[in-house]
Amino acid sequence: MNTHQSEQVARPNAAANVPYRSGADSFGVPCPSPVYRAPNAAIVLSASGGLGTSTFAALLAQTLHGLYDDRDFALVDADLSGGGLDVLLGVESELGVLLNAVTAPLGEVDGAALRRRLTTWDGVDVLSSRPWICPMPQDWEIAVTVCALAEIYDMVVVDAGRAGYSPGEAIPLPLKGSAMILLVELSVLGTVRAQACIEALTGRGSRRSSDHRAMLANRTASGTVTEDDIALVGVLPPTARASARGVIGVDEAAEYLGIDVLCSIQPDARLCAEILEGTGLLKPNRANAKALRTVASWLDARRAGSVRPAGSGERR
Repeated sequence: MNTHQSEQVARPNAAANVPYRSGADSFGVPCPSPVYRAPNAAIVLSASGGLGTSTFAALLAQTLHGLYDDRDFALVDADLSGGGLDVLLGVESELGVLLNAVTAPLGEVDGAALRRRLTTWDGVDVLSSRPWICPMPQDWEIAVTVCALAEIYDMVVVDAGRAGYSPGEAIPLPLKGSAMILLVELSVLGTVRAQACIEALTGRGSRRSSDHRAMLANRTASGTVTEDDIALVGVLPPTARASARGVIGVDEAAEYLGIDVLCSIQPDARLCAEILEGTGLLKPNRANAKALRTVASWLDARRAGSVRPAGSGERR
């Protein structure tokens, strides 16, 4: 990766062992934190725990490879509190480098060299992590790594785990310009949590407010995440198979959140069994495969610069 990936250029801070300074320098002048851009990265986040973020990210990368087999895709396990994506995919015995081992001296990572050391799963190159083996890299090092891979691959899908509820902490990585795929549990608590995540990501009110366009223009100019960068994916609670009690519909969730819900994921008992077996043979059911193709198409349209028309979300 070249240093131009950062929006600022600063001298290395050898004492702190990091390539960029933040906070205030020796003259008391505040220095903004560096921001890294990866427009062809898709950051998968969840607003609640237990929604299957890692599984969704893996299936999305698999779907992208199946739809666009003339392109190259990478999958990065950046869930700082989870990890173990290689185990989920059944490739833990393969000789591939882990994210834990990646360093970014002077803020650079050699994407081509890293690619040669990645594990491959179903046509997708995988950079997994195991936080329980050794400490994970710092967030800026992971961001540098994602940017380096984004220069080599057509798209990088990043499993980023749980989203935060506070501005500046919504995304666990200092990345800008990337697509944000937020998994939302279709329940009262799930939508409330999702609203907090969206507000932390965008700093906005309702998308349907009268001054939405002005706010959107201001945030686009400042580099903040906008609603058009976000795809909401509804996830039905496991209890939905037995009863619809407590489940919120896609339309109701979209109205509350102010952003269309692109599609929804249904409970899949067979897929859950495959995950528990650890075989890596992840095959979604027909309904979920359709939902994954919808997200893949949204990413492709975004890559081509198309604008998602209002009301284009799935209605169930």
